[in-house]
This record gives sequence, structure tokens and C-alpha cells, in this order.
Amino acid sequence: MKNWIFIAFILFGLNPVAFSFQERQSAFNNKPVKVDSTGNYSFIVSGHFHGGSTNRTGYPTNTLLANLDWINESDNCMLISLGDLFLDVSNDISQYESSFFSKLKKPMFNAVGNHDLTGDIYQNNFGETYFYWLINNDIHIILDTELDDGSIKNEQLAMLKEVKELTQTQNINNVFIYAHRTLWAKTYSELDLLFQDNTQSVLGNNFESDVLPILKDIETRSQVYWFSGSIGDAPASFFQFKSDGIQYIATAIRGLPRDAVLIVNVNSKGEVNFETKTFTNQELMPFENYNVEYWNENIGKKEPFNFRLIPLYVKQNLLRPAFWYGFSIMLIISLVFYWRKRKKT
Repeated sequence: MKNWIFIAFILFGLNPVAFSFQERQSAFNNKPVKVDSTGNYSFIVSGHFHGGSTNRTGYPTNTLLANLDWINESDNCMLISLGDLFLDVSNDISQYESSFFSKLKKPMFNAVGNHDLTGDIYQNNFGETYFYWLINNDIHIILDTELDDGSIKNEQLAMLKEVKELTQTQNINNVFIYAHRTLWAKTYSELDLLFQDNTQSVLGNNFESDVLPILKDIETRSQVYWFSGSIGDAPASFFQFKSDGIQYIATAIRGLPRDAVLIVNVNSKGEVNFETKTFTNQELMPFENYNVEYWNENIGKKEPFNFRLIPLYVKQNLLRPAFWYGFSIMLIISLVFYWRKRKKT
């Protein structure tokens, strides 16, 4: 984690934030993060770039590729993926490189999800799965929430403590944390019913006992934002909730009409505001409206059924081998039942 660099700056009374740490390079396309001298910058955040589980093409979801030109032409300095970048990392890397990584003009960073990890394939291709860097007076942290089944332990916990110490010695405006799992959801009772479909820890995690105290300490000096990308069958692409002075945000796309991404704007004073960008030309509400109340009212609601699609659904089912296997089995069972009934009479 190159601690010696920060120690050297502190020993000589220099501010590491003022130097070139902002040029963190993406492992996906080798693009460095670059910001101008105004002190203002913005970036894009979202998760689940492979879309839904039905997208077995080996390529990113259609809505992401359809908006690649907008991403490249925007003024955002980087793209943050909140995990499940791939559906199957063992088979999809070459398709992603040809269709996405090679065409993406912004540096991208990924907080790995469960679909991104099979053996060491991801690490061998893209390197470390947790790290942090600085942009202006802000710290950006990538976490690996798959490493210890949702618990932040050992080197990752030490990294968070290191960031806490840095906020004690330096003028840090914001700490942005990027992770796949919504580790924080189980800590707050009002969120109990909202994230049932997403990746959860089998035996619970140490967020409340070990991570939250560190975040609360940081929050006394710097603003803390935690982004997660595992939101399952959600009513929208956004969720936001604030507690203990910490802003929790969940956002992801799924290859659905609701797909949209979050733009984070930071000005020269360190003030943060959020914009939403639709990927499908649907009308969006202000970001702050995607709160607990909105999710409680809309979670589980389905899109209105389009009866004109019935012929398509019938055709799709008739062309599936599984349909005919099931039909044949039911037919055989029915004939056997009918034969036995006739035999008894």
C-alpha cells in the first residue's frame, strides 16, 4: 500500500494530497485519473455492468454499451464499477476487452463482486482487489467484500485505519468508499426488508463492530460516502440513506428500462452533489427521492404486463427443449395414470 510514500511526506512536513497521487492508473485500460487545476471534478458510479443473469453473451449489458459514447464524451474523470462487472470472469474477459475496455476512454476501477472472482483469474489479469488513492483533498477507497464473506478484516481493516490516521493529519474533505455488498444494511432496522435479493454474508459480517466505529471517527473530520452495487430486484437504480453522519448509496444497472447511473460532482471547496443520468431515456426523480420510503412503497412491484407480447412468450417457450422435456414427462405420467385407472375398472 506504499505507506512509506505518505510517511516521507509527513516527516518532511509536506501535504501528500497536493502532489501527484491523483494519477492512479486503471488496470482495465491503463488510463490515468486526471483532473484539472480548478479543484472541481466529477465521476460516474454504478454496479452490475454485466446486467441481469439472463445476459449470457459474455459481453457487458446492452444499456452500458449503448451509452459508451456518452461516457467517453462526458467531463467525468473516471468510471467506478461497484462489482459484478462480469457474469463469468473465467470466460468473459476477451469479449469485455474487445467491446468495452479497449473503447473506454475513461479510467475505470472495480470493487469486485462474487461474479468477478474465480480462483485468481481476476487478480492475475487486473491486480489487487483493494486499495486507495487521492484526488485533490479526497480519498477514494476500493474494498473487496468477497474476501472474507462480507467482513473487512486483516489488511483491509488496516487500510481503513490507515485512512483514518491520514484524515487526522491531513486536510481531507471527503472519503469515498466503493464496495459490492451492502454490508451496512443489517446495521439499520429500517432497511431490514429492502435488500433481500442481494449478496449477503452467510454468518453475518463485522461492519457494525469493527468498520462503523472507524467510519464514525473519520466522519468527525471528513464527509464519508459508502457506495454499494448489489441491490438485486430493485425498484430503481438508486438508493440513498444517511445515518451516523454517513451517506450510504446503492446503485446498479441490470439491462432493464430503469437503468441509470450516478454522477458525483465535487467542487473546489470539497462540496459534493449528485446527478442522475438515465441510460434509457426514462424520466428520473431527484436523487434524494430514492429513499427508504420510496423503496418500501415500490419494492416488489412489477412492470405492467404487455398482452401484445403473449405470442412472443408462447413462441419462446415452444422453442425451448426444456418445455418439451417437461411436456413429454407429463404426457407419459398422464398416460400411465390413465392406463392404470382403466385397468382397475
